[in-house]
Amino acid sequence: MIASLLELGGDRVERADVCVIGSGGGGAVVAAELSTAGLDVVVLEQGHHWTAKDFTQREDEMLPRLFEEAGMRATRDGSVTILQGRNVGGSTVHNLCYAFRTPDPILRMWREEHGLTSLTPEALAPSFARVEKNLRVKPIREDEINTLNRIIRSGAETLGYSGFVTKHNREGCVQSGYCILGCSYDAKQSMLVTYVPKASAAGARIYADARCDRIEAEGGRVQRVLGSAVGPDGTPHGSIEVSARAVVLAAGAVASPDLLQRSGLGGDRVGQDLHLHPSVMAAGFFDEELHAYRGIPQSYYIDQFIDLESDPHRGYVLMPIAGFPVLTATQMPGFGRDHFAQMRDFSRMAGLLVLLHDRSAGQVRPGDSLSRPRIDYTLSADDRRQLAEGLVHCAEVLFAGGARRVVIPFQPEALVLQRGDDPTEIIRRGVRQGEITIASTHPQSTCRMATSSSQGVVNPFGEVFDVRGLFVADMSVFPTSLGAPPQITTAALADRTAHHILARWPELSA
Repeated sequence: MIASLLELGGDRVERADVCVIGSGGGGAVVAAELSTAGLDVVVLEQGHHWTAKDFTQREDEMLPRLFEEAGMRATRDGSVTILQGRNVGGSTVHNLCYAFRTPDPILRMWREEHGLTSLTPEALAPSFARVEKNLRVKPIREDEINTLNRIIRSGAETLGYSGFVTKHNREGCVQSGYCILGCSYDAKQSMLVTYVPKASAAGARIYADARCDRIEAEGGRVQRVLGSAVGPDGTPHGSIEVSARAVVLAAGAVASPDLLQRSGLGGDRVGQDLHLHPSVMAAGFFDEELHAYRGIPQSYYIDQFIDLESDPHRGYVLMPIAGFPVLTATQMPGFGRDHFAQMRDFSRMAGLLVLLHDRSAGQVRPGDSLSRPRIDYTLSADDRRQLAEGLVHCAEVLFAGGARRVVIPFQPEALVLQRGDDPTEIIRRGVRQGEITIASTHPQSTCRMATSSSQGVVNPFGEVFDVRGLFVADMSVFPTSLGAPPQITTAALADRTAHHILARWPELSA
């Protein structure tokens, strides 16, 4: 069953074996695995249940439907925009489907430096296999590489940079290119069309428009979840109370720590250690029209500048990116005629991102409301240098791919490079928050796994240290920045947590 709590009306009191908070990359997996095994599961999702028929491919309609704060969520100083999903299926509905397992060097670092000795490739292999099967992960074919990604690959190969065509989770893709606005064809194998229907078919009660306001525990054991029926503006229109023997919090690396802090649970480390995988973009302009958004947006991946085997703590990757007019306009510098000149050539534009494996750490704290948490994040000097260096390489790749000029979106005055210009001018300008557009789609690590409550929030299986039966299953449990696209890691760790709950169920249900 999938129903809107707002449309049901009134106040509800429910009992369940497990209450899952959030239906994205972690929550949907847990709900499906537990309900399929026979447990009684209730899922609370604060966003609405939008489906393919609602995905209009219009930014003005889809950004408010699919994103927190209509895509304008940001750090408290406004320097970093953070894109997060707010709908049944979570951020998997708008993501671009890169499908990577956790890099082995990252798992090794988590074992050796964070004491998480059980996180081995062998131990996680069954979870990875289940997730990849359910999400239909497969290699992207050569004929599916679009113009944008061919240009980026050509530039990288001309320069001798290491890169490869990745895997993804699409089935029967028509290559419309509107992935970030939701797939109108149900080709993207998001949680919306995979694990959520699986959970519903197994008997899970999934309530959309159902915001969790508080988790209650007594005597060191989780007891219940208190929530509200909410519309798009967050105004409550009724309540829900779910008593459960176990609660799985999977609201994302911003909302999960916010909720734990509002509930007085999780200890002093809750909300600390925020990593963002911050990214900056270079825009290349070509003589010919590219219509870069058409086709699969991201299929090629440049890993020349990250060597996790040698140094698992730092590095960056270069990733193609194409937006639509509204989002692109917010990223491009200039005002009035200058800005118009950039957007006039939208059809000739190709974007290339630097995505940073960041060591900088921020924090999440409760704000004025559950809709607007306080997010603070400051880039270290070393991380700023890496982003600037990455932009130099973006310019090189774009020029090698045929660009006639490259724009670096410094504010208020852009840096415009022509062929033959020295791109190291970017290093001199530097990457400073508030002076260049910085974005994040991968907030993580705010409820990180650890071996004790002094080091983190949850144990290696996602259970909160000070509350029996309370688990976290989203990107907030990553001990460090992942250094790779997180979709498959999030789902696999959630699968592992679900199977741990099943193995312990006689104890948890006693």
